[in-house]
Amino acid sequence: MSTEAGSLEDRIARIEAGAAIIELLTEYTILVDNYDIDGVAALFTDDCITDYGPGRGGLVIGRDNVRDRIRRGQSEFRLTHHQHGQMRITLSDNSTAEVLSYLTAWHERWNGSRERVYLRYLDRLTETDGGWRIAERKVVAAGVEGFEGVEWVWVARQVPPERAAGQPTASATARATSRRRPTS
Repeated sequence: MSTEAGSLEDRIARIEAGAAIIELLTEYTILVDNYDIDGVAALFTDDCITDYGPGRGGLVIGRDNVRDRIRRGQSEFRLTHHQHGQMRITLSDNSTAEVLSYLTAWHERWNGSRERVYLRYLDRLTETDGGWRIAERKVVAAGVEGFEGVEWVWVARQVPPERAAGQPTASATARATSRRRPTS
């Protein structure tokens, strides 16, 4: 979490906000794995905007539509395991935060086949009367195992100069939406 100088009360408020945000994102993974779709939807604002990528529903606006998209997507799986990793929380003020978090998710389809994704969640959270909620979420993929035929938006990664000849630029790589990661 980014730090700023301020009064003791301000610093405590920022620490408490960071802890509440981590709790919210942890709750998200637990609820998804339990297939508690209404519980997952309750973690988003009424007017939220999400984009899990073109192959997983694309741009979706509003909590009810997000609920439906998550229900459709998660119903494909008999079991899932979502694991949040490192998070960078940047509080713009005491009621808005930008969060970059890493997520690894394992999925078992109803036919027994298994797939895994390595994702980054790019979130904007806002504090509401009901606590912190996800107002915006964009998902970019760093790696995908399985999910044949699904299009993804990829993490932009710079190409080392010694490998740059003939390779796409980082911005072109970020725009790529083929299932496999571009060779950069």
